[in-house]
Amino acid sequence: MSIAPTTPARSTATVLGEIEATADVRGILDEGSKREIRRATLAAVCIPGYQVPFGSREMPVARGWGSGGLQITLGLLGGDDVVKVIDQGDDDGVNATNLRRLIVASERCEQTQDTRESSVVQSRHRIPEEPLAGGQTLVLQVPVAEPLRGVQKSVRECARMHAEADYSMMWVSLYEDLVRNGVITKTTGYPVLVDGRYVMATTPIPRWDVPRLHDAAHLTLFGAGREKRIYAVPPYTRVEPLTFDDVPYEVEGDGETHCARCGSTDTFLVEAPGDRKACSDVEWCTRTIDGDVDSAGHRAAAPLRFLPDPARRVRSAIVADRPRQAAAPRPVPATAAGWTLAARGVGKVHGPGGADAVPGTGPDAGTAISPRTGAVVAAWDVSFDVAPGEALGLIGESGSGKSTVLRCLVGEEHATAGAMYLTTVADGRRNVFELDDTERRALRVDTLGLVHQNPSDGLTMGVSAGGNIAERLTAAGWRKYHEIRDRAAYLLEQVEVPLDRMDDPVRTFSGGMRQRVQIAKALATDPRVLLLDEPTTGLDASVAAGVLDLLRKLLAERDTAAVVVSHDFAVIEALTDRSLVMNIGRVVETGLTDQLFQDPHHPYTQRLVAAARR
Repeated sequence: MSIAPTTPARSTATVLGEIEATADVRGILDEGSKREIRRATLAAVCIPGYQVPFGSREMPVARGWGSGGLQITLGLLGGDDVVKVIDQGDDDGVNATNLRRLIVASERCEQTQDTRESSVVQSRHRIPEEPLAGGQTLVLQVPVAEPLRGVQKSVRECARMHAEADYSMMWVSLYEDLVRNGVITKTTGYPVLVDGRYVMATTPIPRWDVPRLHDAAHLTLFGAGREKRIYAVPPYTRVEPLTFDDVPYEVEGDGETHCARCGSTDTFLVEAPGDRKACSDVEWCTRTIDGDVDSAGHRAAAPLRFLPDPARRVRSAIVADRPRQAAAPRPVPATAAGWTLAARGVGKVHGPGGADAVPGTGPDAGTAISPRTGAVVAAWDVSFDVAPGEALGLIGESGSGKSTVLRCLVGEEHATAGAMYLTTVADGRRNVFELDDTERRALRVDTLGLVHQNPSDGLTMGVSAGGNIAERLTAAGWRKYHEIRDRAAYLLEQVEVPLDRMDDPVRTFSGGMRQRVQIAKALATDPRVLLLDEPTTGLDASVAAGVLDLLRKLLAERDTAAVVVSHDFAVIEALTDRSLVMNIGRVVETGLTDQLFQDPHHPYTQRLVAAARR
């Protein structure tokens, strides 16, 4: 077997030499690639902060040089443009020098190191200290484009979160940082809200430069080659750092440390030899020494108002005797018929056929599998209503359809048939099943509280107990850190979780403690309806008894409608007023829970009661 010789790696100098030799014939990007980049750039300008995909190309540069930013620059430059390239804050660094040579050789444009003379500035780390003017474009080479990457690994889920402006987990990451450190320690990539809509990562610039994006006269373009994304901040666009209303945004520095070269105290400083600090922007520093800057104008534009103020730092500890934040209970409206939630003819078929699959299934047939289509009729014709302060039980063995009904109510499954009504939606006159997925998810934040059988389905296991509650509160629009923290402490006390565990990740908790945190999270926004799916399954008997006692107390104290799903009659008897018994997807008996337990009529109910009494 013969092995083909490998192609020797070419140095950057070799690549640059080839480009310079052939640039009069062709550039790095063909015209088709440039048009694609320009179209993507226009789309990004039209939708500020939104990541627009583009056909990224292989670039003849070393890894880490920022191929996304380079492609944008090459796609935008024309013969009349003047380009400036800076690496970190340096025009003369190896990367800046080589990239500038490559760009000029490819596009035959002019180059400069003076920001004032440039039309396009490509930067790897900084916004120049010299304020950019209208008509200038800043291109940033982005190492990490997706601001949600740190909190969500699924690309599809990230897209969904952006589409629905669902950024609660971003707020949780800030909350957790404040709890751990008393300040938000994030440096480059600080998340911002662009034009009141999209959360954008500001990589690669430091926090110092973030306020300078707001209402800027110039166009800023971010290019991520690896993710193949372009996003933009057009001129005069609102850019707001994500921060809680009662926690000020902070930039690096103290306003007193000065540059060892030029003496500036109003620039972004970096480490310099001899344990000193120097301006990151070398051009500005040199011009300051030469007296060629507008010092007063620069100081007025510098983000000095965001310098840290220790007196305004957050309190992170929970004070034992401080009153807790108990949100005022919301009145639970009911219709003239007296219900808060009503289910009418709810059905779910997994597989083909819909309603045509139902004949030949159910308790009488002894199967849930349709003889006509082979579909599984998980539930059919389930109807009930729940009044404020009432708890309704759905009981049946595994596979009876009770959990399917609950998933249809909460929106995790799309019902095949039937309707659901809530008094909070069009005064109970609109079928909730007709709402789109975004509207259903909004209901899960404000109106429906869900407690899963497995706490890991309802909690973010790597986040603290308080942070999990903060997730629901921030999704509901809470933006004051101290109120969120006090509300979380109040709820954890209500469910008897020790406050000294409030800041511990829930993955370190026992199963019973996790379930208590999940209950606190479900109650965070005072939902009108609480849905409980096998709330004690998998818990030891003593732990389960404690959780039941807690739920019984909470349901008695709140005027909240509740639906409890369980295969255990003891759970249903402990928590509910009325119950429906389900078997093979159908309701076989209904009534007051104590009557069903004392005098069951249907043979299936009789078997369940007998099993519970053993």
